[in-house]
Amino acid sequence: MTEIQTNKKNNYKYFAAIVAGILVAYLILSSIVNSKIERFSDTLQLQISEQQALLASIAEITARNGADAVTESIVRDCQSDERVRFDGLLSRLSSGLSWAELNEVERLFGRCGNFSAQRKSVMVARLSRETEIYSKYVDQLKNLTSESHAEGYNVAEWNRLAEEESKQSELFNQLVSKQDQIISALLEGKNASSDEIVTILAEVSEIQESLLVANQQARELRSELISL
Repeated sequence: MTEIQTNKKNNYKYFAAIVAGILVAYLILSSIVNSKIERFSDTLQLQISEQQALLASIAEITARNGADAVTESIVRDCQSDERVRFDGLLSRLSSGLSWAELNEVERLFGRCGNFSAQRKSVMVARLSRETEIYSKYVDQLKNLTSESHAEGYNVAEWNRLAEEESKQSELFNQLVSKQDQIISALLEGKNASSDEIVTILAEVSEIQESLLVANQQARELRSELISL
């Protein structure tokens, strides 16, 4: 064998060794990457599962106008004796209160009147925020696997539930505002049959009807999501 042939053979072996080395390195690297992707995918799916459980918990508490520990630490009710007195006066508002009682209920309104609406607002804000986080987790899983998981994880339905609860929260706040308007009108000397109060009561009725619709839609979505 000539020197040229020997060199060619050696070069071929060298080139083959390089190609083989690159192939082995590629296979090892692919295995490592795939293993990391699989572990990350498993972690994401666990996070999504945990987030689903959190959403279900918040949704159920929000549905009954309750509060979790976080919300209770943010929104404080008035004193228990004030709450009892306020609720008692409010229940008699349509049957007539004395001037002193009207002034008292107005004073208590500032401390007790919007407690339930505020609590609802905070819970709804929590639901909306946790729904956003849930959607981001599902988007990350899509980017990782190149497959859409939004339908399988009911992302659109959770978003709609958050929207329906937000509607209810806004309507609750409107009802509180109408209560305040009625008290103010009574303090101005208007009676329950006055045009101003009759108009406010008609608006209250419309708000309550809208609230019933939003509540029904939220209940249907919640029942579907939490039973899955």
